[in-house]
Amino acid sequence: MSRREIEKKLKLRGVLAGLRKMYGDVRVPPIRAGAGLDMLVEAMLSQNTNMMNAHRGYRMLRRRFKSWTAVMNAEVGDVQREIAICGLARMRARRLQALLRTIKEGQPRLSIDFLANAPVEEAMEFLLGFFGIGPKTAAFTLLFGLGHSVLPVDNGVLRVVRRLRLVRAKARDLEAERVLSPLIPRGRHYPMHVLLFRHAKERCRVKNPKCGECKLLKLCPHGQRVVRHRPPEIEVGVAEVRERNLRKAEFISAGLVKNGNEDD
Repeated sequence: MSRREIEKKLKLRGVLAGLRKMYGDVRVPPIRAGAGLDMLVEAMLSQNTNMMNAHRGYRMLRRRFKSWTAVMNAEVGDVQREIAICGLARMRARRLQALLRTIKEGQPRLSIDFLANAPVEEAMEFLLGFFGIGPKTAAFTLLFGLGHSVLPVDNGVLRVVRRLRLVRAKARDLEAERVLSPLIPRGRHYPMHVLLFRHAKERCRVKNPKCGECKLLKLCPHGQRVVRHRPPEIEVGVAEVRERNLRKAEFISAGLVKNGNEDD
């Protein structure tokens, strides 16, 4: 391991400790049989739609069909109706059935549980080999459905790790996952992802990040720059009052406002 990797590994340890101080610890749930394929389907449905609609579409699909084999053998229109809330339902239904048929080929049962015992790299390549499965979908499946040591990187997590300079400023999700996953201790990938995701939503936002109340500030060059260049709120208030009074004085001198009251 290079010196740079060792430094990043130590920094990741500090990031996780800071996140736990802000949000508390996260329990890693046990992996149940069949969860891999369940997660893969749900992750597919979440592509290009919001998570709430994806969850609703997934639940409706599971209520309508008792097994993924039933989904695979159903009329495409029946599958389409259940996932309509996700949008692009016809395309999603066809793609989902094609995926299930491909997985079933050469296997006694429809499952990807065998990937739980495969090396992470092989499992990732297997999933990426399917049409419509990208790095994020594959990583979510490996972590949440199969218990692999992988850090899924969505847009929010990518924003945080970029600002922390754990990856390049122009790094994309697959590069970030491949750089950071090997540096996180086994068993810490789940809480790391969950807490980074929450942090991106609650504090490390796209606009107006709450850097002043962030426990990662000492580790974050972006946050330090924001805090250094953000004027104190009291100074902003004084400046606004001064500008308002100056504008009012100009109106008075022009005869547009009487007695300093703009409502007169």
